[in-house]
Amino acid sequence: MDFSEQLSSLSVTALDLWKSVNADYELTPQERRLLLEICRTSDTLDALDADVQRNGVMRANKVNPAVVELRQTRIAFARLNAALALPDLEEDDDAPPKYQRLGTRGPYKLVKGG
Repeated sequence: MDFSEQLSSLSVTALDLWKSVNADYELTPQERRLLLEICRTSDTLDALDADVQRNGVMRANKVNPAVVELRQTRIAFARLNAALALPDLEEDDDAPPKYQRLGTRGPYKLVKGG
């Protein structure tokens, strides 16, 4: 799957992320698609953060809408990264895992019983 058209719209920072992950890991086409969304979300986070830095947290005695969107986008970014679930490059194969992969639902995962 060729992503060159989509990659051309990414910022330098997001493109660096794309290149570094692809250099360190062999990704399936589905994982590359997920990585593309992570890079796009990274650009969105940068744009929202720039808006908050430029206009402040409050606008006309109301919360800047970019603050709310920034919070939601951070959650989406974390979930996308969890869904990609790249292994630690430094991880010892004989050592037990340092983290638990909870998937995209994270701590809100539905559990039977109660």
